[in-house]
Amino acid sequence: MKSLCVLLLDAILLASFVEDSETAGRHATWSKQFKNVLETHRFKTEGGSWTPDPSDLLGEYEVEPPVRDTNAYFMTNNNTVVTVQVGTTAALRCQVFDVAEHETVSWIRRRDHHLITVGANTYSNDERFQVTYSEKTQDWTLHVRYAQPHDAGVYECQLSAHPPIGVITTLNVIEAVAEIGGGPERYVQIGSSVQLTCTIKHFTEPPTYVFWYHAEHMINYDSNKRITVVNRLGESELRISQVTKADSGNYTCQPANARPAFVSLHIITGETPAAMQRASATEVQYRLSITLLSSLLALVAL
Repeated sequence: MKSLCVLLLDAILLASFVEDSETAGRHATWSKQFKNVLETHRFKTEGGSWTPDPSDLLGEYEVEPPVRDTNAYFMTNNNTVVTVQVGTTAALRCQVFDVAEHETVSWIRRRDHHLITVGANTYSNDERFQVTYSEKTQDWTLHVRYAQPHDAGVYECQLSAHPPIGVITTLNVIEAVAEIGGGPERYVQIGSSVQLTCTIKHFTEPPTYVFWYHAEHMINYDSNKRITVVNRLGESELRISQVTKADSGNYTCQPANARPAFVSLHIITGETPAAMQRASATEVQYRLSITLLSSLLALVAL
C-alpha cells in the first residue's frame, strides 16, 4: 500500500493504489476529508501510475501560497547589483535577522547551481571564495578575491527555511584599461622634452600603483633625473627632458588591475614627421602633374 498526502486548500487527499490481480488493472481510491465530510472517488487506469487533475476531483479551486515556517527576514534588498573591476575583491552582502539555530544561510551560484558556502563553511574548490559573518550586523558576506570576468553572474543568498527563501545579487566584473594619448607612435626632436599621459578608464577604484616601463626596465624610480613620473587620480604622466637617442623605444603604462597601454617613441635628428609628410605630399603632386602634362601632350599630338 502506497500513500500520497497532498494538501490542497484545507483539504487532505489520501491516495491509495491497489493492484487488482483478477482484472490486471490498477484502481485508485481517493479520499477527501474536508469539514468532516468524506467523499470517495474511484478511477481505473490502463496500466502504469496515473494522477488525476485535482480539478476533476474538487472542481474549481485556488492554491494558497505556502506558509513559511521561519521568523527570519532579510534586510538586504533583492536584486542588488555589485560592480567591481578585474583583479579586485567583490563583496556580496546578505543581511538576515532572527535566524533559528536549525536554519543555515548559504550562498549559491545560480548559473550552475553551485553551492559555494553553507554557514561559515566553504564548499568550493576555488580558494578565492570566502564567507564572513558579523554577529553585530548579522551580515553573511561572500568575498570573491581577484575577481575575473567569468565570475560575473547571479548569486543567491538562501535561508534553509521551508520552503527556502533568499535574495538575489548580480555581480558585474569589468576590465579597467589604460590609454596613452597621442596615438601609438610619437616623434620627438632630439634635445627636446616629451610628455606621455596615461589615462585609466572604466575603473571602479583608483589603481594602487601605475608603473612605467622603457622596454622591460621600470623607470618610475630611475636614477636618471631627466625622467619624472607624476600620478594623479586615474592618470599618470611620464616626463622626459632633453631626450637622447637612448630614450627611443617602446614604453608601457601598467596600472594595477588594468589592461596596459603602449607607445613607441621615435627620436629624430632631422626633419620632423610633419615636414617629411609635406615633402612626400609635394613629391606626389609633382609626379601627378608630370603624368597629366604627358597625357595632354599625347592628346595634342593626335
